[in-house]
Amino acid sequence: MLAVSVRKSLNLFFDVPVIGYSYITFGGVYVTLILMLIYFGVYTKRFDFWHESRIILKSCFLSFVMLFAGLALGQYAEFYSRSTLILIFIFSSITIPLSKLFVKKFLFKLGFWQKPAKVISNNEEFKNQLFEDRYLGYVKVQGLERGTIFIDGQSIDKEKLNRIIEKNIKNSRKIIFTPVLSGYDFSHSYIYNMFNSRTNIFTLENELLSKYNKFIKSVLDYSLTLLSSILWIPLLVVIAIWIKLDDPKGKVFFKQKRLGLDGKEFMCYKFRSMYSDQSFMEQWLKDNPDEKAYYDKYHKYINDPRVTRSGSFLRKTSLDEIPQLLNVLKGEMSIVGPRPYMVSEKDDIGSKSSLVLAVKPGITGLWQVSGRSEVDFDSRVDIDVWYMKNWSLWNDIVILLKTIATVLGRNGAY
Repeated sequence: MLAVSVRKSLNLFFDVPVIGYSYITFGGVYVTLILMLIYFGVYTKRFDFWHESRIILKSCFLSFVMLFAGLALGQYAEFYSRSTLILIFIFSSITIPLSKLFVKKFLFKLGFWQKPAKVISNNEEFKNQLFEDRYLGYVKVQGLERGTIFIDGQSIDKEKLNRIIEKNIKNSRKIIFTPVLSGYDFSHSYIYNMFNSRTNIFTLENELLSKYNKFIKSVLDYSLTLLSSILWIPLLVVIAIWIKLDDPKGKVFFKQKRLGLDGKEFMCYKFRSMYSDQSFMEQWLKDNPDEKAYYDKYHKYINDPRVTRSGSFLRKTSLDEIPQLLNVLKGEMSIVGPRPYMVSEKDDIGSKSSLVLAVKPGITGLWQVSGRSEVDFDSRVDIDVWYMKNWSLWNDIVILLKTIATVLGRNGAY
């Protein structure tokens, strides 16, 4: 059956009799998918890689749902290999984003995937990120050349913003600007016009208040943890033996109270990565005032003398956090979420704690893939607040994928 399906899938537009049957072509799969991609603007608009990948995945899913429904209603399902259709769906969801990533960057080097753009902003980081992203393909406007205009509404006051838009809208076909409200996800918002009052209105939705989303997030947490247990349980045993061999006096696990959902305290587990005897630290801090200053800012040391040989490796690879999967099974943590803050850090979080502590803390999160240890404490809190305001299942998936890349690159872990 697999051979028949593969043979049939090669013919995209014509029915070919196979073993006495006239099989429906797989051309419908590709045509439906392409129409979906056109509808969502994949071929006409410029999105960043992760947002466009999300649209592609959505298009693949909807096109295959429509195709399956059509086959069932038309009573053609028996002539189709469901396994082949599922494989095509998986293959398309992976290869289309990756091929677009490769092709766009290649075309950018050749000078084809380039679009002139002008950025009006006081935020240099915003400018740099926009022009450095070759997937978007924007290049700086040269001379009197016209192009897309980006306006950073967050760094410009309202009156000046209106003047800039009025001035540029006359000569520019497209103006893109970041909203004055900062840190909110507008990708699920919709805008409509109240004609009588000449007012544009847009909606904001808190996805984390949805019981459905909370349920899906919990199901994924338990599913990923249980399915991966065949890997992390043996690893748990091996690492425990290594820790005891490295420092026999200490315990295998390090337990510390952390702030959980709604600020409730829970015991967070980690592999012990430090020597049990730390009596030398007081003198060491006196001899190394720079380390103390660094800790006050980042809540970590650069060259921590307390870390064991095994602990150094575990920290660099983030394997010291494997025991937190037990916290996930106990319902105290999530796979992805804000970092589990120490109890002593509650006052440092300040008024933002109402957002940061509104969900379970995560083993990994947005701050871990945004510079990790190089991000200072206040920036970590701001990143966690952004995560809360912009939560989506897709963002969690992106964070998981970026976490793998960050851990493999050992970027900023100490």
